[in-house]
Amino acid sequence: MTIIEIVGFLLILSLLVFVHELGHFLVAKRSGITVEEFAIGFPPRAVKLWQDEGRIKLDGQEYVIGRKLHVPRSIQPGVEVHAETSVDEQGRPIVTRLELAQPPTDETESKTPKGTRLSIPFTSKTPATMAGGPTIQVEDLIRPTEYTLNWIPFGGYVRMVGEEDPSASGSFASKSKRVRFAVLVAGSLMNLVTAVVFFTLTALSGVPEPVTGINAAGEELPLAKTVITDVVANTPASEAGLQSGDIVLGADDVDFNYIGDLVYYVDQTKGTEIMLRLERDGQIVTASLVPRVDPPENQGAMGVGISYEEVETKIAYYPLSEAIYRGVSQTGQFVGLTFYMPVAILRNIIPAEAARPTGPVGIYQQTASAVGAAVTLNWWYPVFFITAIVSTALAVTNLLPLPALDGGRIFFILIEAIRGKRVAPEKEGAIHFIGLALLVTLMLVVSYYDIRDPIPAIDWNSFF
Repeated sequence: MTIIEIVGFLLILSLLVFVHELGHFLVAKRSGITVEEFAIGFPPRAVKLWQDEGRIKLDGQEYVIGRKLHVPRSIQPGVEVHAETSVDEQGRPIVTRLELAQPPTDETESKTPKGTRLSIPFTSKTPATMAGGPTIQVEDLIRPTEYTLNWIPFGGYVRMVGEEDPSASGSFASKSKRVRFAVLVAGSLMNLVTAVVFFTLTALSGVPEPVTGINAAGEELPLAKTVITDVVANTPASEAGLQSGDIVLGADDVDFNYIGDLVYYVDQTKGTEIMLRLERDGQIVTASLVPRVDPPENQGAMGVGISYEEVETKIAYYPLSEAIYRGVSQTGQFVGLTFYMPVAILRNIIPAEAARPTGPVGIYQQTASAVGAAVTLNWWYPVFFITAIVSTALAVTNLLPLPALDGGRIFFILIEAIRGKRVAPEKEGAIHFIGLALLVTLMLVVSYYDIRDPIPAIDWNSFF
């Protein structure tokens, strides 16, 4: 673990969270939803970077809330406040100070007739006092959006007014099903766009591709070494003395240089004796055997398991137009692979342990490996590639119909569309709260396994 790996991990994660939340934010703002905070990281707050302007309506007059005025969360439409007002350089009425009024004392109640509300008329001069002065009711409020950084760097959020309160003015919950759906899905769409961008960058920075050639069957296949990984007892291979770890160089007068050469040659010579040339512990040895014409079920003609190692690669660079096409295509492939994974596991095509979920610790392990390789090899491909993969995974995961995730909220919108009425906001909020607790628990469990049994990192050096 090095400083540059930690910084690289935080930058990648922060970037992907930022673009995800930016998707929610842009659509929410465009839809007229009041966004109170755009945050990177989880509380406690580290710093408020800035805020944009807001609006407040006092006694029938609308005022601008400036970029420096803090509006306490206790100030809501309907409450009484003390306010100071002025005019900005553009001639707009603005609020320069805003405080929640204190509950009235017995003395003020005796001096103020019941049913009378004191207000501050708009003037270019601000009142001299605040506390204890006249109060005015907040009729409407559009809070300025605060842009913040928080101390816990694993995530972020967009806090919108009334996410479960359809009665609140400018709230998320008050909008139509179409608007709410668009806001929720926008985060994942932004992550998919980000994945396309980074897959495109991989194609521009140089993609490791296998060196290919024409094999004995006339097919274009990658160069590789054919290695025996297993020898079944009582088979032609075991009788000929083949051993696990032997590298098959060829047979008779044919060299095996490409993936599939051994399989093709054996298939063409079943029932006849062949002489294999092998490399074993740095020595060249030979072994003769007769591939079986009709081997038992789940066994090959020789009775061996093989793998392909040291696949030779080259670095290929693509022009921008082709790089963009590859970026879109690869993003689609990884999205499809994510949905195909459960089917592949059920069919025993992919072992279950190879498709286990990965938490923050596992993501760190993979990104740290990529960052370290990028520094060592002076090659940006590992960082671009892992960023694209994580961005795609983030997009798909957030659309899963699980409580507390975007997909879970979309699921409730679909239920609302089918039923014709929405689930009670307090019930939906409770379900999302429980779901969040379960997701945090799952994340801790997954992180435990990531620490105990790390997922093997990509060997980036093997590309050279």
